[in-house]
Amino acid sequence: MKPLVFIPDPIASSGMDLLRSACDCLAPWSEGKKPDLAEQRGLLARADAVIVRLFAIRANDLEQAPRLKVIAKHGVGVDNIDVAAATGRRIPVVFTPTANANAVAEHTMTLMLALARNLFPASTAMLDGRFNDRVKFEGVELEGKTLGVIGLGRIGRRVAEMAQRGFAMNVRAYDPFVPAGGYPEGVAIETSLDALLRDADFLTFHMPLTPETRHLMNAGRLRSLKPGCRIVNTSRGGIIDESALALALREGAFAGAALDVFEQEPLPADHPFFQTPNLLLTPHISSSTQESLDRMARDAAQGVLDVLQGKRPAHPVNPEVFS
Repeated sequence: MKPLVFIPDPIASSGMDLLRSACDCLAPWSEGKKPDLAEQRGLLARADAVIVRLFAIRANDLEQAPRLKVIAKHGVGVDNIDVAAATGRRIPVVFTPTANANAVAEHTMTLMLALARNLFPASTAMLDGRFNDRVKFEGVELEGKTLGVIGLGRIGRRVAEMAQRGFAMNVRAYDPFVPAGGYPEGVAIETSLDALLRDADFLTFHMPLTPETRHLMNAGRLRSLKPGCRIVNTSRGGIIDESALALALREGAFAGAALDVFEQEPLPADHPFFQTPNLLLTPHISSSTQESLDRMARDAAQGVLDVLQGKRPAHPVNPEVFS
């Protein structure tokens, strides 16, 4: 009997094809079905493996899934998975850290350029027939500006490279976990986050959401930014205090922000962001390119197959379960 893999969220056909070579797949979306949360939990309880995108796996879910042998994250951030609980049950959690770096970095630069040139309000003015409002949309150039990169993992490094080599920006970075010499050539490393914040013309975040990074950008740090600073977040929504961000933008504390990720997804209808000026929002699509989705699906599927076949996966989140 083949192992059962539950896939609650759509993934690319390349991943599905790889799984079907050795497993049976529980993927209601592939049949046009939309089960409710209780039905999804029931499918998880039957599964030997699960691949998730935004679907949450909590400790109580694991208690109801006695057959579960591996959890795969289609992506990088694992804050929707209770990794500690999985580790306690000796369940490997695997992820796809190399698959989406370029896509997220490109989206980061897209948002940065959109903020710099006021593309969203300019497009809205055109669609509303307000061509003469063009005089309101004076932008700034990236060349010569200081970009602050917080987090120098794969994505942060790629952003730094694009900004420095492609747009002639001065790149400064903060990452206390990067050893001396372990960062891109030409990037100035700051030992103080607050010093970086004070000097940045643009600021971008590339870090996991942990108890230490939650609300890293609080009201005080947001108000320490230069008046002309523009910030971009394509990592995790909880890194920025959203209420503080909305208030700071309404009061004109700095020039603008572009966000692809949020503390609650989707945003509730009464969220203050919908009444906030100088804010550009996209619906968590930074990794959503054909190429990236294909790589993530294949890498997640391969991680599942490796564990089910008794092999050590390439990218475990909790490698201690193999000791």
